Amino acid sequence: MEHILLENDLSLSFEKLPHTVRLILSKNNEEWACRKEKLIKLLTFIDIDQAHVFKGRLQLIKSDDNISIQVKNKHICSVTAEKFKQALNNLK
Repeated sequence: MEHILLENDLSLSFEKLPHTVRLILSKNNEEWACRKEKLIKLLTFIDIDQAHVFKGRLQLIKSDDNISIQVKNKHICSVTAEKFKQALNNLK
């Protein structure tokens, strides 16, 4: 499992499952939101300049080199695309 520490006691974790990756947004070490997605779709998302992925509670919006993390359509924090990609590559 890979982790990215975010601001305000938040963390984004990547759990590798047999056919997908589970993204977990945690607040104060408690799971707050999650989403399962195929690794190839996440890697494709990283390579696009501007994109929006997921339609649900947890959403990711990429603009240039930053990824905005939203929960219930509210901006929570941002992470660099490079950190996100590095965490995904470590799952391979």
